[in-house]
Order: sequence, then structure tokens, then C-alpha cells
Amino acid sequence: MKSSLLWLGFLFSLPLNAQTVQYQLDAGHTYIGFDVERFLVGEVSGRFNKFSAVISMQADDLSSSQAEVVIQASSLDSNNDIRDGHLRGELWLDTATHPEIHFKSTAIDTTENGELMMSGDFTIKGVTQMVRFPVEILGPFTDPTQHVALGFKADFSINRFDYGIAFDRQMEEGVPFIGEEVKIKIRALAYQI
Repeated sequence: MKSSLLWLGFLFSLPLNAQTVQYQLDAGHTYIGFDVERFLVGEVSGRFNKFSAVISMQADDLSSSQAEVVIQASSLDSNNDIRDGHLRGELWLDTATHPEIHFKSTAIDTTENGELMMSGDFTIKGVTQMVRFPVEILGPFTDPTQHVALGFKADFSINRFDYGIAFDRQMEEGVPFIGEEVKIKIRALAYQI
């Protein structure tokens, strides 16, 4: 009897908000974009127009957040059809062989100054690398339509050579035609499901 009472006491002492809540991206209010240096005098900017993601967290505990994102690589859009064809081709993303770009978070932690850092496996062109970047998570909050939502902001960089995107043409002066660093910008809204 005593052990039963202890067990009941343990159950009632568990936090009530420990349930997992899931969210899905709202594509109409989400931006996944990139910038790459060109000729060292300007940047080529683009975005991906088709993607999906499921985000989960324990109630409102931001440090428990997990995310899994799938981007359709062929949805790349740099506002230039000829350039987009090149970027989807074998030298760049090779979307015919590798139609999806994946990100799956593995951890989230807080720095000494309170900044959230997300780590995860990022797969491009069949190559997976671990990335770690600052992320701002806003919410959960109730939007004007009375739906529970989360906002996400993240900016980080990767080296395209790390993912086998090794186009390396040089200009006459030995200056790279296209930079190695790819800046990634994410602005996302997700709704509870």
C-alpha cells in the first residue's frame, strides 16, 4: 500500500506541461533563402519555394525544440531561368540525382549570454555535415486567427565545397568566379497541429 501511494505521488508530481506539441511550417509565411558572392562585387540571392518541416517541443520549453526540414532542391529560384538551370545541374545541386535537401536537428543549447544554438545534420547533394547556428524562437503565441504559432529566425553560413559543390572557375586575376561561402537565411512561421 505504501509503495502504491509513493507511486501515485510520483505521478502527480510530474510536470503537466511535459507533453510534446508539434508544429508545421506555413509555406506562405516562410522564407528559406541564400546568398553567394559573385565576382567579389555583389551577391547572387535566391530562395527555395517548396519545403516542409515538422517542429516539436515540450509545451513551451524552447530548449526542447526539435526540427526536421525537407527542401525540394529543384524549387530553387534565383530570378534567372538560365542560372537556375545551371544551379540545378550536376556541377551544383544535381537535383535529378539528389532531389531533396535535409536538415534534422540533434541538439539545442543555450550560450552563456542566453543565445539559443541549434545543432543538426545538414544534407546537400547526398553529403551530410553537422552544423551549429544561432536560432531565435518566438512564441508560442496565438495569432490573430486564434491559431497557436511559433516564429523562427536563423542566419548561418556553410562552405559549399564541404558538400561536393566544387565549381571552382577563376577569373584572369585568379579571383574566384563564385565564392565558397553560402549564407543561409531562414524566416519561418509554424502552426500547431
